[in-house]
Amino acid sequence: MFENTKELSADQRSNEPWDRRQTATAGVWAGNGAIGEGADGYHNELYSRRGFIQTAKSSGVTVAETKTLRFLYNPSTVAVTHGLDGQNMQLAQWQRSENMTGTALLPVNNSCSFSLLFDRTFDVLGPRNKPSAKFGVMYDVNMLYNLCGINQKVKPKIDGFEDDGDWGDGKGKPSSDAGEVPQTITGPMQMNPVDIYFGGHRNLYFYGFISNISINYSHWVQEMIPTRCAVSLTVTGLPK
Repeated sequence: MFENTKELSADQRSNEPWDRRQTATAGVWAGNGAIGEGADGYHNELYSRRGFIQTAKSSGVTVAETKTLRFLYNPSTVAVTHGLDGQNMQLAQWQRSENMTGTALLPVNNSCSFSLLFDRTFDVLGPRNKPSAKFGVMYDVNMLYNLCGINQKVKPKIDGFEDDGDWGDGKGKPSSDAGEVPQTITGPMQMNPVDIYFGGHRNLYFYGFISNISINYSHWVQEMIPTRCAVSLTVTGLPK
């Protein structure tokens, strides 16, 4: 459970850009344009389209509620498998509803696996006035958690507090033993449909839900803020 911070919460919609010194590695600036376009006056630098994972447009989520995990670097390899498996049935997205409990309908056995690297070294070494500088790669991982439904925004009932907003002492303020009320808690992964773009909307694409996550933190600063991590993802494909 995160400690009731606005930066690490279920309200996060995207992971902000990286320090330019990180994205300009090897003379390539990881922006949103095409190769050779130049950006922000740096015409001698090359562009490299970055991929991203986004809440699926077909999920019924509004634009304001859309969540996006931006890649720092595109994955070196993307493994895609297709098959039919009658023993492991998956639910078609267009047949889902809010009241459904997850009835399996289709013998789909498609998956997409890839690894991502997140590095916030330059962010953490600079001024701590941004969430990415305060929390390092935890900020990016938190965005991934939001995409997968691991983070959930709730107002649980605890001592002196009711989820309807009334305080236990009836005076409009918390009781002395109420304590802090957490807004975001961590829970199990959910089957949230996502669109995955490897390099842009016109590049390699995959649609499904994230079914497996493996995170390996490897670098920290003295305050034990993680500055680098490798994330391995497996996405189960869905018919669209």
